Amino acid sequence: MAVMSFRGAGREAMDIHVDLLTGLPDRRFFWQLVDEKLAEHSEGACMLTMNIEHFSYYNKWYGRQEGDKLLAEIAAFLQQCCRDWGVVAGYMGDDVFSVFFYSSAVDVAEKVRQGIIAIMQTVRDNEIFRPIFGGFVLKKGMEAGAIDLFDYTVNAIGQAVDSLNMGIYWFDEQMARQLIEEMELMPKITSGMEKAQFTFYLQPKCQIRDGRIVGAEALMRWISDTGEVIPPDRFIPALEKNGYIIQLDRYIWEKACQVICRWMEQGRRILPISVNISRIDIMEMDVVEVFGQLLDKYKIPVEYLELEITESAYAAKEALIKEAEKGLRKLGFKILIDDFGSGYSSLNMLKDIQADVLKLDMRFLDMNKDNYLKGRNIVSSVITMANQIDLPVIAEGVETLEQSEMLLSLGCSFAQGYYYYRPMPIAEYEFLLEDENNVAASNITSRKSGAAYLRDLAQYFGMVAEVNPFTGEYHVIHHDDNFRLSFGRRPDTITEYIEESVSEGCVHADDVAGYLRRSSLSYVKERLLGKRLRILYDLRYRRNGVYKWYTFECQQPKSFSLDSPWVLFTWKRANEEASERIDALMLMHNIFRKVIRVNLRSGCFDVLKKDKDEQPGLYRDAHNIVDYATAFARRFVHPDDRTTFEWFVEQRRVLQHFRDTDGEPLRMNFRHKTAEGYRDCQIEIYRSVEYSASKPVLLVTIRDLYKL
Repeated sequence: MAVMSFRGAGREAMDIHVDLLTGLPDRRFFWQLVDEKLAEHSEGACMLTMNIEHFSYYNKWYGRQEGDKLLAEIAAFLQQCCRDWGVVAGYMGDDVFSVFFYSSAVDVAEKVRQGIIAIMQTVRDNEIFRPIFGGFVLKKGMEAGAIDLFDYTVNAIGQAVDSLNMGIYWFDEQMARQLIEEMELMPKITSGMEKAQFTFYLQPKCQIRDGRIVGAEALMRWISDTGEVIPPDRFIPALEKNGYIIQLDRYIWEKACQVICRWMEQGRRILPISVNISRIDIMEMDVVEVFGQLLDKYKIPVEYLELEITESAYAAKEALIKEAEKGLRKLGFKILIDDFGSGYSSLNMLKDIQADVLKLDMRFLDMNKDNYLKGRNIVSSVITMANQIDLPVIAEGVETLEQSEMLLSLGCSFAQGYYYYRPMPIAEYEFLLEDENNVAASNITSRKSGAAYLRDLAQYFGMVAEVNPFTGEYHVIHHDDNFRLSFGRRPDTITEYIEESVSEGCVHADDVAGYLRRSSLSYVKERLLGKRLRILYDLRYRRNGVYKWYTFECQQPKSFSLDSPWVLFTWKRANEEASERIDALMLMHNIFRKVIRVNLRSGCFDVLKKDKDEQPGLYRDAHNIVDYATAFARRFVHPDDRTTFEWFVEQRRVLQHFRDTDGEPLRMNFRHKTAEGYRDCQIEIYRSVEYSASKPVLLVTIRDLYKL
């Protein structure tokens, strides 16, 4: 039966079996037509299936009407293929189409592929919305029906998703083996769950300065009948496909509570354990109720159990995740944002999310020799932003001494990774904690007033906005009066906002053309797709009736994805260097124990603010900054931190750091002796506005950290 013959089957049959939008057979009718073909002749039968990557975002960004128009255009092309080459084509739903033919028609697959690619090249953002093709050839001696052929092509598409190649991915023996392995794995997983073979290992989280443990993360493991420890990447994908992951996550949460309860009964030292909550968990169950029941059942203090939620979960189901987060915080849980991305687009997220700790996964960053500086800058941007709002950062995936020292110099206090400890059985972790020298004196400190610091940080810009470059949607994080338009209606898109500001005369006439070009969404998308992640343009903007120079900047954060396609637009005074803003920020906070201005070349220093705990005359013999730092370390730094502190403030190392970087601050946490005992404090070293190569003037501050 030719594909076009269904037209003659009667109007009622056509209405039942033909998709109204595309005019093609629906999936069941398509499979019926293909099975009839296979009954006539099966050897050399071929099926080609295609879908459009990220098509749901096409509908979201450009509207369902535009999406339907694209599907109809593809369907019209496939109908022409049916007439020209006698193939059978069908619409499988969503953005999926299939074509059946025989391998004797050698050019059909390639002609279909080229035709669809030609259509897709006419749509907006075609580098993102690209077609993916999967194929299967039924060889001699093989038996399969239409549904089998379709499943094989879909499996091939799944293997092609991460590739930029728009060729046809043919289902092969390797894919067949993987499919068989997955099918064989599921009964074993079911049996393993029945036999309680699933458990968790603990990976310690440590202070970078001394390697002492502050807590641990529970990481799922499967111990098979043979005693083999099976890592998560071998079974988690299969569990996520069939929904078992929810049941297993809940099982691990309860196991963690049981372990904590046992530790309490045995009188053991207890440090917090964190467990992971996935987006699927929050979507499919009431996690607030579940964790509330666990606390009631095992009678454990809430501070012993911490919860990790990935940043990508917020982007995918923001409202639902926030509601769950709110409920969990009411129960008293500490929330950790896992896999936190770098860049200022996360600034707005932190304003709305009451997180207690950020976890930065070093494994997501390219830290090889060729890209070390870029990776370092990404890490620095996250740590700097978090430190500005007193939000602790745990760097996970730390594997080398070099990474550890870099993190310490950037002001990161906590780490997790193979450099410190691998995930270990619970008994091994318990043995570690029996030695008090392995355990930190206090747990992770937390921000004092996140909202206040965030407002302070935003004040350094005339305006800050998150922008979706595909839709023009924008969220204003901050703007001062000079960036408030005179008309009452809020512009619907960032393009309208910028055009209105130009029409009101806010931008100098000589700068308008360049400004409109560099802020246009088409230009931003062009730069994004070209992997050029930053746009800068200086313009004169009217402020209090006078034009003053501002720098417009667009920056793509590390967290940019199609789930969260936000870039940051900022406008700041062009003559306000980063170091100047940081100096002002420090003085504005007015929270420092000590502030010192020092010229590293001469060694001369001025104590701008003294510590109230210091007695007069303590430093009368300190003739230069080296003498001062030595005396301070001897009198006020905890003995276990003293060696690291002296390395941190070593004059030549600090001078070399500011020569080699663009002024990245140096930060380190240490224990400071006070009248009440030792307190967790942080020393920070910044470039002053007076800094130059010949006059390396720095500001050194010491401030208290605050515990939960």
